[in-house]
Amino acid sequence: MAVRRLARGSRDLLTAGPFLALKAAVFGLFVAVPFVYTFVLTFQRGSLLSGLRWNGLGNYRTVLTDTLFRDSLLNTLVFMVITIPVTVLVSMAVGLLLASGLPGIRVHRALIYLPSLLSVVATGLIWKVMIDPEQGPLALLLGKLFGLQVPWLTDGGVAIAFLSLITVWCSCGFYSLIFMAGFNNIPQDLLEAGRIDGASTWQLLVHIRIPLVRSVAQVVLVLVTISAVQVFDLVFVMTHGGPGTETYTAMWYVYQNAFNGGSVAYAATMSIVLLLVTVIIAAVFVARTETGGESGD
Repeated sequence: MAVRRLARGSRDLLTAGPFLALKAAVFGLFVAVPFVYTFVLTFQRGSLLSGLRWNGLGNYRTVLTDTLFRDSLLNTLVFMVITIPVTVLVSMAVGLLLASGLPGIRVHRALIYLPSLLSVVATGLIWKVMIDPEQGPLALLLGKLFGLQVPWLTDGGVAIAFLSLITVWCSCGFYSLIFMAGFNNIPQDLLEAGRIDGASTWQLLVHIRIPLVRSVAQVVLVLVTISAVQVFDLVFVMTHGGPGTETYTAMWYVYQNAFNGGSVAYAATMSIVLLLVTVIIAAVFVARTETGGESGD
């Protein structure tokens, strides 16, 4: 019997081998090799044109004392503090509505997802037109109705908050569909049992629906966190890090060092540091949600 199982396993391996080898080759070529090369670059100094020289841990010491990188991380953290909770809560609420049997729900699902189909560059350009102080519909509306002149992109704090809300608007549709799938997978027997026991709609939501989509919320949290840490497109389109360096984010600073006269090796070092920060934050979020779920149980 053992020999027969071994022979069957060998045949399966021979059948799947070519497909696995191709996948492993693609992964190694486009993921593993670039990552290893980026890590090796962190110990170099110079440029790709003039040549690279060994620098040891010099780039890491420079990162620790770089005030602009610290400010960029702080701006990224502010962006995350706004984007992550708002995106998760709004997406969960919208996903719950999309999972209901409201009239015309299919049309609503399509409309909610529509902003996610737009490229970030197109979205940024659309919103720049919307807030144009002379012709922008949103700026003119606020000015005429409330007499407000909002410094959308000329004040660093306002600009970071505005970019955060645009990001929520862009991504809410995608994450809402993920939550919708989670809510739709909840067994109806549990909900019916809760109703029979006299549970209200709010109690069903708090004690049955939300706990059962905890794993979905973890996935969304990780995805939103990674997206927030890597924010670059909207900064590139709308602010270019301005005014001054007030909207510099970590990825924008990496880009500036890599392609605008900085050091590719130093940009690689900041990328590795940013990767570590992302992993730590995502791990904390997942651990907190698991702890909350266990205490709730």
